[in-house]
Amino acid sequence: MFDIGATELLLIGIVAIIVVGPKELPKMLRAFGQFVGKMRGMAREFQSMFEEAARDTGVDDLAKGVSDVKNFSVTDSLSETFDPVKDEFDEMKLDLDPPEASKTSASAEKPKLDPIEEGNRAAAEMAAKNREDTNKPAASKKKAPKKAAAAKKKEPAAKSAG
Repeated sequence: MFDIGATELLLIGIVAIIVVGPKELPKMLRAFGQFVGKMRGMAREFQSMFEEAARDTGVDDLAKGVSDVKNFSVTDSLSETFDPVKDEFDEMKLDLDPPEASKTSASAEKPKLDPIEEGNRAAAEMAAKNREDTNKPAASKKKAPKKAAAAKKKEPAAKSAG
């Protein structure tokens, strides 16, 4: 509150010694210390009375409400509200689902895959099929020229006979 440095305190001490005198200075400092102590006691008492009055009027509740508003989270509030609804929905869903034993064996054998896995599986099958297809035509192409060559050999013989 008061910004008093060492030089100011030295100046005040010199003036006090000159004005009061060296014999009366200890008595004056003692009286000043008692005065400061009384002022601090009165300030403490006033503050405690003010806090008690605030508690009586409900200002503490208001302060707590303000802190609750500061810490308010919409997502937490909504989750607290909808948790019972979600629990009821889950219970209803379990009631509507058929028991595990009554499910068909086909559905039990073939679990549903997600679309990405199904796409990957289909692509792998297509790649395997393409590899087989590319190997087959290569073998038939080798045979086809032999057949064509044989047919060409027969044609000249047929032309010469004709």
